[in-house]
Amino acid sequence: MNIVIVGGGLVGSTLAARLSRVGHDVTLVEGDHARARVLMEQLDVRVLEGNGATAGVLRDAAGDRADLLVASTNSDEANLVVGMLARAALSVERVVLRLREPGHAETFEILRRSHGGEMVAVNPEGAAVDRILSLLEVPGAADVVSFLEGRLVVAGFRIGPESDLAGLPVSNVSLLFPVATLVVAIQRLDRWIIPHAEDEILAGDLVYLAIARAEMENVLTLFGGAPRGGRQRVMVAGAHRIGLEVARRLGASGRAVVLVEESGELARRAEGVLERVLVIRGAVTDQAVLEEENIAGVETFVALTPDHETNLVSSLLAKKLGARRAFAMVDNPALVNLIGAVGIDAVISPRLLAVGLAMQQIGRGRIHAVAPLLEDKIEAIEAEAEAGSRLTAGTLSQVKLPRGVVVAARCRAGALIVPRGGDRIEPGDLVLVITTTETAARLDEYLAGR
Repeated sequence: MNIVIVGGGLVGSTLAARLSRVGHDVTLVEGDHARARVLMEQLDVRVLEGNGATAGVLRDAAGDRADLLVASTNSDEANLVVGMLARAALSVERVVLRLREPGHAETFEILRRSHGGEMVAVNPEGAAVDRILSLLEVPGAADVVSFLEGRLVVAGFRIGPESDLAGLPVSNVSLLFPVATLVVAIQRLDRWIIPHAEDEILAGDLVYLAIARAEMENVLTLFGGAPRGGRQRVMVAGAHRIGLEVARRLGASGRAVVLVEESGELARRAEGVLERVLVIRGAVTDQAVLEEENIAGVETFVALTPDHETNLVSSLLAKKLGARRAFAMVDNPALVNLIGAVGIDAVISPRLLAVGLAMQQIGRGRIHAVAPLLEDKIEAIEAEAEAGSRLTAGTLSQVKLPRGVVVAARCRAGALIVPRGGDRIEPGDLVLVITTTETAARLDEYLAGR
């Protein structure tokens, strides 16, 4: 596909690198001169310096045609203008806009109805809230993504030396569970593995499992993460949009929630809009503040300030002072790589969530969802198998999927199974495929009908 991305920040540059890596022709438009120069050196894509919210620059970027345009600047208003120009001046059929402010939802709907075509808005902050709430539902997990209408969960767990899984071959994992549960990916130090039956799970690995939601409690018991009784206290650090929404939804669900915010103005605003949430003014890196609010009795500490270094430091402090789990919002790729090593339980990256939402638009109708796992090296792709596709040509063992690809689950007429080599995928089945990002480009030849 010929793809234009407007905005070369973290989201735009990450998306451009991913799309280029899997074979698409990408033009990245960036208005800042210094940033454009850096992108030219770092990325194997065409970088066009200019204002992407002007028709002339967009025409230069699109060339003869553009199959898809993604507006990912830091300004919602600029993204709306880019989307309008893409449809009205260039007739780009498919447009994706990053919109973070909920108040722009009505404007987007008016724009979408008036200009036609396929126009989608993605909200990375809303996706971050959903990811945090999913993590809270699965005690002990470092990463959680739901698929197949919520029937299946892909969850990552850190394997301790005392775990029953340590030293176990992947082929024997299913013996520990009452129903089929599949190991779909392993992170070992700086390596990512799509495992085969003979691979062994080691202590320290981050292991991703495909789990039927109905069997979640049995799996959590094995990992020592079964929910504890009583109301679970959650401490949220930061009263900006993501922190406010997380606190609001947790408070509405009956959780005991403490929101800590250093800014007096933001703390007062939070007090005015939140119900059943205790708002404390103080620095989240201040040990005295955390101890005064009984951090040792907190089930989960969630650091959501705009300063991601502060999130990292406060999460480490919270764990040291006794919080059972700590999550940190971190978009800096260099810091993300530290998470497992320093003991933080989960990282939330709005950048990667936005990239995953945008990637869903690349595969057209058959792709229902795309989720990058933790460090963007592995993709989980929910898709519908098409008639005449290679995936439906025989049993899974006969299809001979390439190394680095595994079918983690199949849903047919509402029935979910974790398939084995002798199972067949039928046209119309929803399937969850786990693959390395390098191999993801080859999935079209298996999923698309002939």
